Amino acid sequence: MMRKIGMLLFGALSVSASAGEYYRWVDENGTLHFSDSPPSASLELEVELGTIPLPAQGASNVASPATPKAPPIPDAPEAPPLASSISLLSPGDEATIRSNEGSITLNISTDLPLGKNQSVRAVIDGKKQPASKGASLTLTNVDRGTHTIKVQLLQDGKVIAASHSVTVYLHRATKKKALPPGKPSPR
Repeated sequence: MMRKIGMLLFGALSVSASAGEYYRWVDENGTLHFSDSPPSASLELEVELGTIPLPAQGASNVASPATPKAPPIPDAPEAPPLASSISLLSPGDEATIRSNEGSITLNISTDLPLGKNQSVRAVIDGKKQPASKGASLTLTNVDRGTHTIKVQLLQDGKVIAASHSVTVYLHRATKKKALPPGKPSPR
């Protein structure tokens, strides 16, 4: 019911507003009143209602955001640093090695970890051994005697660094072949 009265009142005000003047006031109880006749005690205020111009078609008063800058293209990742020097840690120079199997284990060190296209190899008495990715190499079935050993750092199969050479003495027990029966041994 109250809603219908409010709608009727609003409709009446809109007719009266379009027809001329209307009055609004708040009484001592805080109630808001609208009327086409002024209240008994009132102040007259003159209010001009103007029109708000609308933007012309095609023009826009709305500020559009600037086109965002594209994120920077990251630089190509730098290749990780590669090993560039190699050292033979053991055996030391003039070392005597006792191995009946004829094995010599080489412990090596590089300044940086080996890259994916890098490897190391041993060279014993000028003969190149197979390349490896490990930090230690084992030479097998080496004959007894004096040997010169060094290690090389390879990149794409090419030598880029070499260690100093060491001399080692391999002691290896060998079995003497038994003489065939019935033959005297030479003296």
